Amino acid sequence: MKIIKLEKKSDKKNTFEVFFDDGKNILLSADIIVKFGFNKGVEISDHIYKEAISADKTYRIIFDALTLVGRRAYSEKTLYDKLLQKGYEEDNSKAAIARLKELEYIDDEKYALNYTKYLFGKGKGEIFIRVELAKKGISKDLTDKILSSLKTEEEEYEQIIKTIKIKFKNFNADNPREVRRAANYFLRRGFSSEDISKAFRRIS
Repeated sequence: MKIIKLEKKSDKKNTFEVFFDDGKNILLSADIIVKFGFNKGVEISDHIYKEAISADKTYRIIFDALTLVGRRAYSEKTLYDKLLQKGYEEDNSKAAIARLKELEYIDDEKYALNYTKYLFGKGKGEIFIRVELAKKGISKDLTDKILSSLKTEEEEYEQIIKTIKIKFKNFNADNPREVRRAANYFLRRGFSSEDISKAFRRIS
């Protein structure tokens, strides 16, 4: 079939509509048109026609994925889920993720390290952090590695004591109501009951 016209779409950035003499018409990005040498009067086979459509889908999903990671950090899982939400097929989404990994635009280890530092800074405990990283698709082994790399000489119960002195200035470990209130606060932030009890004992 022969290309009879290329028309730039004013409502779609970097996109052209390609018309063929058999009545077909498709939308392709300018990059794909250049790559395949599409121009008025050019004869193309059915194979090249299908290949161009497939290449355009890949180009668009990678472009969208790059736009997303340019706005905020993503793990492989969260970016994959986002692409599916945008209506892309599973295979194309996986291919885009693989390409962005090659280009080093997404890196689960770097993402997990930065996210863990952020959560630590928010006063979250190890249990909470493990749950949050699992939601982002971070493996247990990588989580163990990240947490181990960020371990300091300060124990978690010491972090609890430090927070109590700031947030619960008049804390009385002999007052059951205050103990329950403080314990619930730290449990919600992912600290273990053992570390909480140890901190309370040290304070009392």
